Amino acid sequence: MSAVSAAVTAVFCAVFAYYYAALPISLNVEAGAPVTGTGFAHAALKTAEDGAEYFLGNIPIKHTALCEQERRYVVPCGEPFGVKVLSDGVIVVSAKEGSPADKAGLEAGDVIISVNGREVFTNDELTDAITHSNGSADIVFRRGESEKCVSVTPATIDGATKIGAWVRDSAAGIGTLTFIDPETGDFGGLGHAVSDADTGCPVPLKEGQITSAEIYDVVKGEKGSAGELCGAVLAGKEIGEVRENSPTGIFGEYRGGFDGEEMPVAFRQEVKTGAAVLLTTVDGTEPREYSIEIERINLPDLMGSKGMLIKITDPELIEKTGGIVRGMSGSPIIQNGRLAGAVTHVLVSDPTRGYAVFAESMLSDSN
Repeated sequence: MSAVSAAVTAVFCAVFAYYYAALPISLNVEAGAPVTGTGFAHAALKTAEDGAEYFLGNIPIKHTALCEQERRYVVPCGEPFGVKVLSDGVIVVSAKEGSPADKAGLEAGDVIISVNGREVFTNDELTDAITHSNGSADIVFRRGESEKCVSVTPATIDGATKIGAWVRDSAAGIGTLTFIDPETGDFGGLGHAVSDADTGCPVPLKEGQITSAEIYDVVKGEKGSAGELCGAVLAGKEIGEVRENSPTGIFGEYRGGFDGEEMPVAFRQEVKTGAAVLLTTVDGTEPREYSIEIERINLPDLMGSKGMLIKITDPELIEKTGGIVRGMSGSPIIQNGRLAGAVTHVLVSDPTRGYAVFAESMLSDSN
């Protein structure tokens, strides 16, 4: 084989491998409707007898299973909301070096669920259980998906019985409401999980509420420094109950009133690179539309929060915020008259760019 032939073969193999990895093994499609959209540049999706096939030109790249579903319709929102969740257990933020907790092997992110057989959900309950442990505490905790137990010998610190761990039992903040499902009365927001501010671990949900909020200021984002929406929770304005804290957002029962028309939800292969609209609130309580560009699509990321790479192109929004800032998570993305997704993360190196989750992913989790 000549050097040129070898080079051509290597390039072909690299391109084939890239497309094979980047394309999904299955897609949801509208029941009874023709398959439309590919969700990936240069790759054509053609129906086959047992599903569909992605083609690059005339070359078949990957077989894809098709799962028929009824298309969902929701009301896109864009309003700010306050959220507070109580954890199902007490989260260890850190264990002081050399402390009883440290010696027993407790680590940041561990979730303490019981002490000497007594369940604990709050900091006060944990403190009381340690205080009355009579010098020995069998602590059961979750680490990731596993459950463990350690024996800790509390020490007297500053006149009190302690194990030397900094713990937290709740998390709160401001986010953006993505959609309301008028048929079920459910809501979806944030586009990512509520996580502990220090450990970065998702908060295991015991219960939670969302309330109306108002944005009164913006800390503008800059390269190397994420900005933030500054908001206030409106007292007595509880609008929903959180029932799920998942990688694609928070979901639950919506109890507030809402205006707006239903909009179809795009299947992820229907989302295209190119122009789209962001619905968000950066002042007061009323959302506005701003122009964005969907730069890249990650089709296999169905149950993650990075299905799209987006860029803010609206000069007014860039002037106000510098791009994407904290608090805009959950802002709906609309393309071709369909709810395509929601903002999730900002790129600190370039605040005009960030990631978004597919609306299809959020709807799947909300079920």
